[in-house]
Amino acid sequence: MSLPSAVEAVLASAPDAVDGGERSTTVAAGIPFSSLAWGDPSDRPLILIHGITASARIWWRIGPALAASGRHVVAPDLPGHGYTDHWAGHHRFRDNAADVAAWIRATGLDVPSVQVVGHSWGAMTSAALPVAGIRPATLVLLDPPAIPYALIAQMASDPSEVVYPHLDSAVSAISRLNQDWPPEDVRAKAEALTQLEVEAARSVVLENGDWDGGLADIADPAADDIPIWLVRGDPRSGGLVPDAALPGFAARIGADHIVTLGGAPHSPQRTHPEVLTAALLRILD
Repeated sequence: MSLPSAVEAVLASAPDAVDGGERSTTVAAGIPFSSLAWGDPSDRPLILIHGITASARIWWRIGPALAASGRHVVAPDLPGHGYTDHWAGHHRFRDNAADVAAWIRATGLDVPSVQVVGHSWGAMTSAALPVAGIRPATLVLLDPPAIPYALIAQMASDPSEVVYPHLDSAVSAISRLNQDWPPEDVRAKAEALTQLEVEAARSVVLENGDWDGGLADIADPAADDIPIWLVRGDPRSGGLVPDAALPGFAARIGADHIVTLGGAPHSPQRTHPEVLTAALLRILD
């Protein structure tokens, strides 16, 4: 698929030339949700939901690229992350989804045309949005971990996922551990790790048992008739949806709604933005 020229221009731009988004705060479920937005508010809404230990800034290039295709793109900082520094202890996926659903309603984004892309923990949360009463026109789960507790729990001690007190030390550590990441992605992750409420990350990682990729929640009758897609990274490159999990997804959403980004890791926003953007535009059109 060839990308629209406006989208290609964003993806090819230097980081300092990319629209950083408009930041706003909306109180919902007692939580002051901070979010970034790109594009014309009158365009079709698209919500991007980040994963554990990240923030809305992980979408720094994907957000404006998708907005350039004629969408109003909005990315919240989830509770305990980014500028939403109000962890309420809602580590269960459905509880977090209920809070996000309240934010969607409060921002006026609960409209029939809204589409949602959730990554990692954000995908697990997005999978539970129908149970919380939000029925997107399209729901995309981006590499939702489908791995046992023993593996997901390793994040609690991963040096690339822990809180750093100072931005300089975080940038140094993240750049050393992820030498294939562009500098702006290193900085976005480093910023997120200095903003992170450690209890939020630890409870999400350690108190949800095995992660099933959101299958149980998209199997709920509340999700019936919603077009759902799985976009996964390559398991050989760090993707967290193994081949063994695919039959379960195929039975629920159809094999034709499963996309594997060859060579891409768990977070393709950082290393494969063009490939991911093209895949999302094919799905969301």
